[in-house]
Amino acid sequence: MAVPLGKPVFAQAFRYTAMYGPKPFPEALLIYLDNGSYKILSPGEEHYGSYVSATELAADAPPRHVSFLSWPADDWDRNVASHTLTFNVDTGAYIQTLVLPGDPVPHAQAGYALPIDDPTHIDMRASWEQVRVTYAEVFERLIAGERRRAAEGA
Repeated sequence: MAVPLGKPVFAQAFRYTAMYGPKPFPEALLIYLDNGSYKILSPGEEHYGSYVSATELAADAPPRHVSFLSWPADDWDRNVASHTLTFNVDTGAYIQTLVLPGDPVPHAQAGYALPIDDPTHIDMRASWEQVRVTYAEVFERLIAGERRRAAEGA
């Protein structure tokens, strides 16, 4: 069965402050597509999946609560994973719960996210290395925010 991918409608740069041990990648780019599919890229991940958002995705209305189910991919040992993210729209902070098949204990992750301007122009064929360069300014803003919070003791 072929699953058609949609077109980018929203995207976020992520900076994790608490990570799942086997996936210690502090940055990621998440691309939401218009048909409920998504793509995520990081230094150690590149896969697709499906999402359901509790709110409409739009540049002026960032997501609040989104559930994700990855499709089988090499970066998850050809299996699936479920992620639920809850965002604080005022601060960009998020908490993420990871559920793996056969693992009765969910894994908690957290961090901060910023939207990518004009996601309709994202190159869906680009590698992590390419998108990290393309969106370097957004990732650098996330790093600066992390440093600021650390200096403030937050």
